[in-house]
Amino acid sequence: MIKPDKLHIGDKIAIISPASAVKDEYIDNACRFLKESGLTPVVMPSAKGPADGSFATTRHNRLSDFVNAWRDRDIKAILCGRGGYGATHLLPELPEGIFRDNPKWLIGFSDISALHAAIVSQGVMSIHGPMTRHFNSTDPGVREIMRIILNDKFPEYSVRRDSENLQIPPNCPGEAEGRLYGGNLAVLNGLAGTPFDIAERIAEEDSLLFIEDIAEPIYKVERVLYRLLMQGVLNNLKGLIIGQFTEYRSSSDHSSMEQMIDKFIKDHNLTGFPVVYDFPCGHIEGNMPLVEGAMTCLKTYPYSAELKQY
Repeated sequence: MIKPDKLHIGDKIAIISPASAVKDEYIDNACRFLKESGLTPVVMPSAKGPADGSFATTRHNRLSDFVNAWRDRDIKAILCGRGGYGATHLLPELPEGIFRDNPKWLIGFSDISALHAAIVSQGVMSIHGPMTRHFNSTDPGVREIMRIILNDKFPEYSVRRDSENLQIPPNCPGEAEGRLYGGNLAVLNGLAGTPFDIAERIAEEDSLLFIEDIAEPIYKVERVLYRLLMQGVLNNLKGLIIGQFTEYRSSSDHSSMEQMIDKFIKDHNLTGFPVVYDFPCGHIEGNMPLVEGAMTCLKTYPYSAELKQY
């Protein structure tokens, strides 16, 4: 795996909108923060539109901004405006080998998981983390991103949660080490069977998987887990990180997403690796960044966990 170079004061960081439309104020606020941090923001030509329906701009313009930002050797990192839907549109026309030819950090999450999958498929690390809306000095996830890209300091987290929250089962204790892959579960599932299917990498090497999602019914997440089970992905995992699943309803079968996942793991005897629930990544305030493709050590205890990347 190639780790992109760290940034230096004065380096350029591009802002793109590869998916849904972004409020101008989010991009402007991110630009102010980046300037205050000593970086030089470059707003790509179509980052602010004009919008094309729900999309930030036309597919052609979104692809052009992304490819041009990536090929520009003066630009050292790329920050995505927001997710939503639309990043998958870019994948069929990405130039071959573009990411390995000029490695740099891509920052984003949610629908941007499609681009992360494409990048790690070429053996380059990528940052799953907050986008322009949260780019300010008070967001802990953004502060951690700046540590990664400016100081070359990979994430190291110690998390603890309330043992009295009965909606979230205890973690499966254990210790594991491997490369970390993952992101938005629905987006990644949509890449099944394509050249960007991260399941292929997980099946071939020691890997940890992290997942998160928003507004997905419990049964749809369970359906994806069955696909991963039958594909042999879950049996080959070294560790599983359950991020935030938000804006969904309980069902007559399961009172929470975490309880469904816990039952699934036990029903299929997937107990040979550590599992941590309620990890602070996903569609929440304080979305903590994770470096996709980085070596990761995970230690879990019933109500706490330690994660270190390098």
